[in-house]
Amino acid sequence: MTVAEKLQDFADSENIRVYPAGCHSLHKGCCHATNDFSAIVINTNVVKTHPDYVCTLAEEIGHIKTGTMLPLCDYVDPKYKNWIKRKNEIHPVRYAINWILPPSRIQEARDDGCYCVCAIAQFCGVTEEFLMEALDYYGWN
Repeated sequence: MTVAEKLQDFADSENIRVYPAGCHSLHKGCCHATNDFSAIVINTNVVKTHPDYVCTLAEEIGHIKTGTMLPLCDYVDPKYKNWIKRKNEIHPVRYAINWILPPSRIQEARDDGCYCVCAIAQFCGVTEEFLMEALDYYGWN
């Protein structure tokens, strides 16, 4: 079972609906959750690769599971503070990293002969950007 399939199974088990859709936005994904309903939209106009889809889905699930969803004003109010946005992004990214890219997976790539960021990311099925965030989170940068 692939990581994407595991993520989708988890979302299904948590009653989180996942909708891949083309949106007129630069955001890769967005999510909404209430006590009764949770949904994630993956923007297929921006997310073009499988690794990007996996990383985006994991992070959006992280937003729902950690309760750190960005308020609507992030998209409509230019005065919204960037530091609040960054704070709301830390927890879901760490949630995603812990789930789809634990240290053992990175070590498995190294043991297989992958040493550059590009090769490790490809082996692990994530984006280079996501791998760099994981390395920073683990203190390996």
